[in-house]
Formats: sequence, C-alpha cells, structure tokens
Amino acid sequence: MRMTYAVVIEQAPNNYVAYAPDVPGCITTAATWDQMLTMIRDALAAHIEFLIEDGAPVPQPAMSISDAIAHHSEALVTADGALPAEYGEAAPTISTTFRLVEVDVPARQLETT
Repeated sequence: MRMTYAVVIEQAPNNYVAYAPDVPGCITTAATWDQMLTMIRDALAAHIEFLIEDGAPVPQPAMSISDAIAHHSEALVTADGALPAEYGEAAPTISTTFRLVEVDVPARQLETT
C-alpha cells in the first residue's frame, strides 16, 4: 500500500532538515537536496515499520500541502524565535519547501494495527 505524506523541508546554511507533521517524531537531516529526498522517504518508512513492530497505530496521511504550510507557520509563531538556552541559537533558515512524499507500506502490516 502506498501512503502519501506532506513533508516540510528546510534549507539551513550547511544542510537540509525535513519532517512529516502527520508522523510525530519523524525527522531527518542531510547534506544535499537529493540526499534529503531519499532520507525523508527512508525515515518515514523506518518510522512506520517501528510503529508496526511496536503494535502502535500507523498515522494516516491527513495533511495537504496547505495544511502543512499552516502547521509549520503556526509552529514558528508559537516558538517565537526563542529556544531554551541549552539548545543554543537556532540556525537561520534559507528556504522552506513543502512536498508530498510517497512511502510503500505492506497492506498486510497495516491491517494488524
């Protein structure tokens, strides 16, 4: 079964970071754009696999690109640029991109959760 998740990809000065708002805790970084596209697909697939192994429900894709933009914008407003002192200063973001990413998940595994 193929599932399609909205992802947020941010370019920082030295790397890229991506996360899927529908799948809490699924985040990855990479040095290049091409690596990032591969890494976020791999991260989603691995995250879903771990959820299935743990008997946890698999988050269904619910966000559209517009929803992901709103979610990301809301998170930025909530953070208000402040980070706890132990995290240091946030790296400046050069650009943010929103994409749909497809992940293959065996249907038989989804039925058991």
